[in-house]
Order: sequence, then structure tokens, then C-alpha cells
Amino acid sequence: MLEHLKLTILTENRAANPHLLAEQGLSILVRSPRGSLLFDTGQTDAFLRNAGQLKIDLASINTVVLSHGHYDHTGGLPFFIKKFGKTRVICHPAVVNKKFEVYPGGRLDIGVPWEERKLHSSGAEFVFKTNPAQIMPDIWISGEIPRNSKYEHIDERYQERVLESYIHDELHDDMALILNTVKGLVILMGCGHSGVINTARHAMRILGTKNIFVIMGGMHLSHVPKERLEQIIGNLRRINPRFIVPLHCTGFEAIQMMFRRFKDRVKLLNVGDTLDLDTLGA
Repeated sequence: MLEHLKLTILTENRAANPHLLAEQGLSILVRSPRGSLLFDTGQTDAFLRNAGQLKIDLASINTVVLSHGHYDHTGGLPFFIKKFGKTRVICHPAVVNKKFEVYPGGRLDIGVPWEERKLHSSGAEFVFKTNPAQIMPDIWISGEIPRNSKYEHIDERYQERVLESYIHDELHDDMALILNTVKGLVILMGCGHSGVINTARHAMRILGTKNIFVIMGGMHLSHVPKERLEQIIGNLRRINPRFIVPLHCTGFEAIQMMFRRFKDRVKLLNVGDTLDLDTLGA
């Protein structure tokens, strides 16, 4: 189990420090004695510029994990490859599919803004995973997350293009990072399209424990009706994580409801903030 762990937010929707950049997206630097990696890359080079402002050297990071194939989590990857060269990129094979979001006025391309072939020639070594796998000691990728809850759904507005047809994108590429620490599991989600409850239960099954220390990341609750929000947060209370860190697409109403239910167990972090296993909950 990991005895030490530091998570630093390099890109997020919120920034309190005027010297740091916020954007619609997410990127978290994961540092541990067993290995370090980057979880998502935001949509631009903002994560690199923020790392520079924070005096964080990313040169030793040679592994990037992509949570799913939307631009606001993958767009920064070419900037990272260009700056640092050879990089292991761990993701689901469907990350590179052509993905779209349907609006009343049309269809918007929201997939990865790069081509796998070009990034491969620049130094990206893609490692595709569909099943749970330990990618570093005590650091796991979830693989595809079973959709077992009746109140968490993939939005109908998401589509992918297959040949000449547009079909509903079930977002099977949505995966979480699971960190097995001495204080319990730390679960990182990019957008949590599979649902925070489905994700948490899947992580507990993989590691064989019900002890969750932190659930952190985007939870995709900003457009969820209040009745379903109540169900999700009620079940989150049954799972009983020690801390919750809602980021990115969680939504203000959901965050307010979490504060009412969990009080100081909810940590509202911004770009540049660090979650340190040694001090959290001490």
C-alpha cells in the first residue's frame, strides 16, 4: 500500500491564484514513492504553464493516463509529447474514436484533437486497457466500469461516428485511476461518465475493500435532475468515503448538496492545490 501520496491539480475549471490558468478540463499530477504519472492533460498547454508557475518539473514523468476520449481531458497531450518526448499513454482503445455532442443547433466534435498515428511518431507509446490492471505498484486503472446502478445514465446527447453513421456513445472508454493507500482507496475520475457510485463500487470490487479514503475528480452531475442527485448522494453516503473532492463537471448544485450531507469532509480545491496523504485527515 502507498504510504505517501501527493495529488496536485494542474488544470481545473476553477483557479483562485491569479498567476494560474483555469480552463474547462482536468489534469492531476500523481506523485508517490512507487511511481508518478499525469492523470489527464486538460484541453490546452495550460497544465504545463501552471506547472511552470508552481515550479514543478514534469521532465521525470513518462506515463500519462487518459480517463476518456473527450478534448478537455486529452487536448494537452501533444504539448506534453512535444516537450518531453517518449511517453507511455495508458487509455481505453475507444479513446481515439470520433466523438460528438448533439445540440439543438447541430453536432459538435468533442473527441481527441489529435491523431494517434502522429503522436505515436512523436514518441507516444499507446498502451490500451479494457480490464482492470495494475500499472504501477498499488496504482490501478479501472478498465471498463460496469453500469449497475439504475439512477446513473450516459447522456443521450453523446454520440460516436461509426463508418457513416452516428450512434449513441456509451463511453465505455470512461475509466478511473485507483490508488491503494494505507488510509484506504483514493479514486480519481476524469468526468465520471459511468457514475460516481458505479465507479466507487467497481474500485472496491477490484481491490477487495470497502474502505475509500478519497473520491476526487469530475462527477458529471451538473445536468442531473434533483431527484436523481438525491439518490446518488444518498448512495454516496452509504459508501461513506472519508473525503470527497468534487472537481470539473460536478456542478454547483451537486457540490452544495454534498456540503449539506458531508460538511467538512468535502474539500473544494482549485488549480495549484495539492492533496497530501500525510496531512489529510491527520
